Amino acid sequence: MKEMRKLKVLRGESALLQAVGSSRSRRHPMPAAFRACAVALAFAALWLAFDAAPLMAKRRKPPTSKTVIGQVFDASDNAIAGAAVEMKDLTTGKTTAIFTGPQGHFTFTDLSLTQDYQFSAHFKGQSSELRKVSSWDTRFKYVINLHIPPPKD
Repeated sequence: MKEMRKLKVLRGESALLQAVGSSRSRRHPMPAAFRACAVALAFAALWLAFDAAPLMAKRRKPPTSKTVIGQVFDASDNAIAGAAVEMKDLTTGKTTAIFTGPQGHFTFTDLSLTQDYQFSAHFKGQSSELRKVSSWDTRFKYVINLHIPPPKD
């Protein structure tokens, strides 16, 4: 220990480091431009890791309307093409009708979340049961299958 103190006093700190075996005095200092670039890269990596991740994620907006899809069947569970499906807005009383496609499918889109609706199907003088969609129901997509009874003789 006394020898080390003597070396420090006699030769200065760099001599002590050489005596202990450190390579600190032999290193070349890092250029200032290289150091600035490393610091900038470190900040960019931190920004990407913590701040940009929420910006890059897609934000899902809650749906603003309801969709009702379904199919019209006869008494034997065969799809009925060309049946008329009526939708009545129970708040305004407005009725809208569409025809089913080749497989008996129908779709009503962009229905208000705050309105109540009533659905029924008609084909060759026969009508299906009435089905309702309530504004209290929180689903955004409904499947309503309507059954038309056989014609009365």
